[in-house]
Amino acid sequence: MSTQLIQIQTPKALAALDGNLDSINEAIAANITGGGITDFDLPRVRISGGASPRWIVPTLDGEETLARIDGVIVYARDTRVYYKTAFGKSASKQPPDCSSADGLTGNGKPGGDCSRCALAEFGSAEEGAGQACKQVKQVFILRDDLLLPEVVSLPPTSLKGARQFFLKLTTQGIPYYHAVIGLELEKAQNSGGIQYGKAQMRFVRRLTAEEAARAQQYHELCRTFAERVPTGLDPEVREGGEAQAPCEGGGQ
Repeated sequence: MSTQLIQIQTPKALAALDGNLDSINEAIAANITGGGITDFDLPRVRISGGASPRWIVPTLDGEETLARIDGVIVYARDTRVYYKTAFGKSASKQPPDCSSADGLTGNGKPGGDCSRCALAEFGSAEEGAGQACKQVKQVFILRDDLLLPEVVSLPPTSLKGARQFFLKLTTQGIPYYHAVIGLELEKAQNSGGIQYGKAQMRFVRRLTAEEAARAQQYHELCRTFAERVPTGLDPEVREGGEAQAPCEGGGQ
């Protein structure tokens, strides 16, 4: 791989910081009310549907679509989201009836222990063999010139591939936030005939020791505010995961 390509794929923030996040904290204090991250401050990368799925990436000038995004996942978490009203029957920005930031304990109705909830059982969804309460992996990816990560919500149909990729990193002794990772989309279709994009992760390279130290700082930063980022799903994620089969989203 050429040096030029590596420079493009490595977030500049990891190479520009002098071992601390002073510039990040200064930007937060100057631009965000109260000096902290609120629920909807972090930009979100969404997945477009249809026959040619693409990543929908926010920019200062609006949005752009990309076939692949490269960056460092500085934080990841397994969550759960339940909507009593099915997709297409409610406003797209409706908050979930119940959600879990750790995939273990639900907050809302019905709430409680997710492992014992009937809505987390396969076959509980209104259509198909999926779960009424969906498993979603949220990844906070740092890429390009951005100083703060973007949030990508991987739907149930993408969980199996993500889990296998993270396990492969584990077998090599590489924390996920110590690698440059490429995210692509594979065209898929559920049992209801709805086409959607299934995320695929690709290993690009391991970070240098200096980059890894800075990525560790970002990891700790994200850990402090990740719980304030909502676990609700974008419409595209809700739609694409309706008919998820047990083999695609089994235990994490």
